Formats: sequence, structure tokens, C-alpha cells
Amino acid sequence: MIRRSPDAQAVAGSLGALLGRARKPVGVALIVDGEVAWSHVAGAAAGARFQAGSISKSLAACTALELAHRQGIDLDADVSELLRSWQLPESPAVTLRQLLGHTAGVNVPFFPGYRQGSQIPSLRQVLQGEPPARTPPVRADRARSGRFCYSGGGYVVVQQLIADVSGTSFAEAARTLVLEPLGMSSSTFDEPLPDALHSSAARSDWHIYPEAAAAGLWTTPHDLARFACTLQAAALGRPSPLHTGTASNMLTRHAALPAKGEWNLLPLLGVRPPDAGGLGMFLHGSDRFSCAGSAQSFFAMFTGSLADGTGGVVMVAANASTYPFRVLRAVSGQYAWSNFSLPWWRRPVGLPGLRRLA
Repeated sequence: MIRRSPDAQAVAGSLGALLGRARKPVGVALIVDGEVAWSHVAGAAAGARFQAGSISKSLAACTALELAHRQGIDLDADVSELLRSWQLPESPAVTLRQLLGHTAGVNVPFFPGYRQGSQIPSLRQVLQGEPPARTPPVRADRARSGRFCYSGGGYVVVQQLIADVSGTSFAEAARTLVLEPLGMSSSTFDEPLPDALHSSAARSDWHIYPEAAAAGLWTTPHDLARFACTLQAAALGRPSPLHTGTASNMLTRHAALPAKGEWNLLPLLGVRPPDAGGLGMFLHGSDRFSCAGSAQSFFAMFTGSLADGTGGVVMVAANASTYPFRVLRAVSGQYAWSNFSLPWWRRPVGLPGLRRLA
């Protein structure tokens, strides 16, 4: 018997009650047959922008890979040959592939961001760990090289590399290489958020992330869904603004994930944890990819499938919320997503450190 996919509007209607109970602004986008089928924002203006947190790394990886394709950069060459304005001090050979795949042994897992009105460090001050930076100097540890070790610091090195190679700012390179070609017109890596865009922020108490490649993307659920769709198309050899090699590198297994990590919380939320990491992406089985991100006052997740062209995005103006997972589980049930939800009898009990949005 052939299972018919439900109509996107019907699925959206079934999500109405869930969206209506949200106490904070929330945005949702659905992907069907490799296209953005529906998007909606509740609790804020239709074009509200959300901070994407660590999802920024997926777009930064995409930018680096597109730049590498155009410039003929060897992903396995020592990045010291590409960096001009700064170098990893006393570092073993580190490659762009390792930096994008979190296997370079670089420190500084996450960045806290900076309050509006506070002193904001330059990218060089972040790399050097100099005031007003609030994080230690970015360094590579030979002992950790070659195995997955989540590193926002590694993506700050990528940010500097892209600026040095492109001869422009990272935000401008990302706009030219990825955001504009993909039609992500409501997205920006400009940090801080330009004054003209303040009114579009889903909430006003956001932080500034000079470490834009690691955590500084502002976007919408619709734009993020477009990104997932273009990855699906490029990976499957269909017309796409992205080079097929970019999608292949992002969606091919690069490293096994360690036993301990934030992904261990996903079974508690009824979601299958990733099996491996690609370049800037997490992989579930052979067909599903995903990424989640948290910034001050924001949390988001997106996922897509190469098997059936489905996917979804949920962005909320609230930290550490279970809401995105509840929405995506509801959608996954409607479309019978593979490698996403865990059956209830396989789910552990308890959600330490997480709170409900609705």
C-alpha cells in the first residue's frame, strides 16, 4: 500500500493549537518534497528574525566550503598557509577540514556573547583571549587532534580564515557566497545586529556575538528551511546554488561522536541522537541531517532528510526549551520521518535543565 504524504496546510492546521499555546515568539517552517511548503511565526511579526546560535556553524561551514571550491583551497592543507592576520600559536598542523568537523583539537566549546551596550572585543581579541574578551585564547591541543571535540573556537579560526582569503569581512563573504545565492534575504551575520534591523528581532534582550561564524547568525525559519532544501538538492545532484562538493562534505560522515555530549539529551526529548558529525552538521543514520543552536534568549533546531525530501525548522525566543522538539516530533509523526523520533518505550525519563515553552 502506498502511503500518501499529508497536505502541508493540513499539517500546519494540526499544529495550530501547539503554536497558539506558545508564551514566547516562535517560528516554524515545513519542508515537503524538497521545498519550503509552509512557514508561520506566532507571537511576533511575520518576518521576525531569531538568533540561530550554533546553527551559525552550519552556514559558516557552507561559506568556507563554497569559498574553498571557488579558490581551489585544499581542505587538508595546513591553515597556517591561508591565515594572514593571525596564526594559531605553537600549533600542530591544523586543516580546514578538521576545523569544520571539530577534530582539530581546538579549545573554547561555546561563547557567552556580550550584552548590548557593553564593550565588544574585536575578532583578534577573541582569538588572543584579550580583554574585553571573556573567553581564553584559542589554541589547538595536539593530544586532542583527530577526534571529535566540539569547538566554537575552531569556527572563530574559520571566520578569520574566510576574511583573510576573501579579502572582505566574514559577514560579507557569507552574504555573497551563501545567503544571497540561496535567497536568504532575511538573514545576516552582521554583528551587532544593524540598527535598522532592531525592530525585526523576535525579542529585544539579545546578546552580541563577535564570534559570528560560531554563534552570530540572525535568520528566519523560512530562510533556514531554504538552506536545508538547497543542501538536499545539491546532495542529490539536483539544481542547487550550492556546489555538490559542499553538500557532500557537510553530509558525509567525518567523525564519530564521543559518548558524552549535549546530544545525549535528545533521547529524553523523544528524538534520536546523531550518530556522527559531518562538516558543520550532525548526521542521523544514512539519510538525516540536523543542527540545533542556542543563543542568549533564543533556541532553534532544523532537520532534513535525503530519503524523502522532508524536514522542518523551529525557532523560539526562549532558552533551553523543549518546544522545538515537541513540534518536530508532531510533524515527524505526520510524515513518518525516518531516523528522527524515538518510540515512547525507548525514551528515558526526566528533562534536567530544560523547561517548557508552553
